[in-house]
Amino acid sequence: MSNLQKLIMSARGGLSVQEKISDEKWLEIATLCGPAEIEIRINDLRAELETIEDWDGDTQDDVNSAIYKFKLLLETARAHRAKSPN
Repeated sequence: MSNLQKLIMSARGGLSVQEKISDEKWLEIATLCGPAEIEIRINDLRAELETIEDWDGDTQDDVNSAIYKFKLLLETARAHRAKSPN
């Protein structure tokens, strides 16, 4: 299991299936996870999107939404890395 997956699972801990991870938790995930790992997840989601049947618009929407959210996470992670001293 990747660091990104562990961080997301930890952030989801205690939430019901209807609850979403808070923006504060997403920001924390972005600061703790490297951009490369987030890019891998985005590429995996894009590959998954290619396998979804055309008639399954709901699933396509879900995957596209996840791609969008991970792109935002990637931007935040990159910005954090740019501000952090090496």
